[in-house]
Amino acid sequence: MMKLSTLLFALSAGIANAEYSGDIVQYWVDQSGLLSNNSLIGGLQSPPSGWFEAVVQAAIYVTAVQTKNESLAFQQLAVSHAAHDSLTWTFHGTRNYGNIFKSAQDILVKINISESDDRYWRAAAIGRKAAIKVTNARQDDKLNNFVNYVYNPATPGVYQRTPGSAFVAPDTPQARYLRTFSGLGDITRFRAPPPPAWNSSEYEAILNYVKAQGEKNSTVRTPYNTETAYFWRESSTIQWNRVAHNIVGNRYAKDVLTSAKFYLQVNYALANAAIAGWDSKAFYNSWRPVTAIRRTDIWLPSGKNEYISTHAIFGGAAAAVIKPWNNGSDTIDILQSTNGTGAGIGVIMRRYKSLKQAVKDNGDSRIFGGIHFQFSSDVGKATVEAFEKGWDKF
Repeated sequence: MMKLSTLLFALSAGIANAEYSGDIVQYWVDQSGLLSNNSLIGGLQSPPSGWFEAVVQAAIYVTAVQTKNESLAFQQLAVSHAAHDSLTWTFHGTRNYGNIFKSAQDILVKINISESDDRYWRAAAIGRKAAIKVTNARQDDKLNNFVNYVYNPATPGVYQRTPGSAFVAPDTPQARYLRTFSGLGDITRFRAPPPPAWNSSEYEAILNYVKAQGEKNSTVRTPYNTETAYFWRESSTIQWNRVAHNIVGNRYAKDVLTSAKFYLQVNYALANAAIAGWDSKAFYNSWRPVTAIRRTDIWLPSGKNEYISTHAIFGGAAAAVIKPWNNGSDTIDILQSTNGTGAGIGVIMRRYKSLKQAVKDNGDSRIFGGIHFQFSSDVGKATVEAFEKGWDKF
């Protein structure tokens, strides 16, 4: 009888101490990416895709700070409630409720703190309050505002509607006015320098380069660069979070607060980069290669102003944050994958040995797809500051 009671006690203690074996913050980063791609609007546009993930990560970070002295399972549970509630707030008006519910339910089973346990409701309350605190703070972000856009006359250098684009105006014109994260302040101080003039001596070579490299059936583009166009077609916010995963691995699985800090900084940088990119796009209102070349058979269409490349600025910003967490080194060794090519060619795998190479491929992919001029990628990679002293401000 003594042996049986001892065994039962050991089993109950094991169940009580059960926890998710992976990194809970990474889990919710991944779920957020899946949700943004599965929404009824066919995925989120660039600035909202960075903005919403920053909101979710802020709620997770606030929760991690408040629960840092609790057990790992308790922290995971509280973080999951914060993530669930902030995601639900983000996706009100879509049919993503079921997806968010499933993400939460799946992970709560692995955390294994029963609803009959007082700890469950204490953790839930902390996560819920954190989500309310952050989402209330971001209510007036101007993302919902109507900002009008009227196309200018079709003169050289001026943005015109991209053939095949579903957008009546350039994508989310209000995003240039989004409130930044981390107390970054006036985003216009990061505005890109003017692009080369369309009638300058250098412009013909620039135009001919993207015309040759960006042609769908290009005879000069290398197979590697064709694959680059497809590989980096997936949302940059999702791809660069995956780069972050691959670099840190499971290093912070048992340290929720440090993981939350890392992903908060990565996603604040991505969100601020998107806002800065949209400010430059709207300010310069530049034409895309397809308009300059006067072609209608677009390979990879994009319905937004040309300059600068948001893809490129996403990569530059993310790498700037990741590098200090990589012992200040550019050297990495990761196997990166994507199935978000939109071309039905399955999963593509790539090994990257440096952050710089990943940033370069990410930006240049838009030239190889005929979407951007080279200067839009080159300038975009010169990133904005990711955050200042108040990096944890939401």
